[in-house]
Amino acid sequence: MKPNKITVLQYSTITFFLLNSFLMNVGYHKITTNSYNDSILDILLGGVAILLFGFFIFHFQKKKKQNILDTIQKHFPKIIKIIILITLFFFIGFTSIYALSILTSFIHYYILKEVDSIIILMTLAITTIYIVSKGITTIGKISEIFFYIYLLIFIISSIGLIQYIDLSNLKPLFITDFQSHLTSSEIYFFSSITPLLLLTIIPTHQVELEQKNKKLPYLLILLSIILVFIQLILIISVLGIHLTNVYQTPDMIVYKKISFLNVLERIEVVLAFNNILNSLFFIIMGVYFIKEIIYHFVPKKKEHILYTLIGILLIILGNLIPTDASFYLLINIVLFMISFFFILFHYLSKYIRSLLNFS
Repeated sequence: MKPNKITVLQYSTITFFLLNSFLMNVGYHKITTNSYNDSILDILLGGVAILLFGFFIFHFQKKKKQNILDTIQKHFPKIIKIIILITLFFFIGFTSIYALSILTSFIHYYILKEVDSIIILMTLAITTIYIVSKGITTIGKISEIFFYIYLLIFIISSIGLIQYIDLSNLKPLFITDFQSHLTSSEIYFFSSITPLLLLTIIPTHQVELEQKNKKLPYLLILLSIILVFIQLILIISVLGIHLTNVYQTPDMIVYKKISFLNVLERIEVVLAFNNILNSLFFIIMGVYFIKEIIYHFVPKKKEHILYTLIGILLIILGNLIPTDASFYLLINIVLFMISFFFILFHYLSKYIRSLLNFS
């Protein structure tokens, strides 16, 4: 692999973790309380929309061969460029701090109850800043390593739950109305908007694309959707839909049932590592995106000062940002509208220029 480049596998694993941030940033509870057992089907419906949006994002990146910020810099007047960059700064900044706050609360409640939340928050912020400072190549290498660990943990947890599965808990299906299906599918779909937009900060010239692996990002998007689908089936089949709706993080409740040969207890702490990874990569890419936005306004000098300021802001605001999934989804909807008009503007302007040249 060349310096300052990542492989297509690393790019795909980053995509995988970003999409899986749905499990922490929104969670199953938001969907199952809306469409009950039918939420299993809604994951598939929303997943189709995620695949389509992912296709447009990847296609747009391949055409431009530069990150989204450079594209904005090149194609928009100065005042519009500034407005877009500031909007992205605040939206990406909020979602990153939101994810950091969610992750801090999760670790404090399920893993380190005896440790003060501020210590956990500071540790996560420092870890994030350190990884971001190492650049996208390091982020890619870490994501590839942890991808295999993630799959191993998922397989272990699935095997451990087999004895508790009751497929009758999956019935009845097709009991909710069309509007409930639409709402649940939209929730899952819109949760993917910010994660997929974070990928646009990686220009395609920084990814070692190979003809034989060009479909790998789509395959890992599909894998993410399938694993979310399987995990929801396991949760509902073990707990039943009514107990599933009681808990904000039903996967952790399910994991508490797992023990191997009555020797390994409290294994849910180990299995919780996957949830930590899902949030951590979202925060890392969010901070990386913010750093690149700032570099469009200030020179790339004294990076240590910039990283220190970002770290301080993460720690301060991490205690202030409300952990409201509805507001997070609202930001995703707004970002979807912005990206839709941005892509539409790109293709229409290209079409108009071709007509003018023809005439």
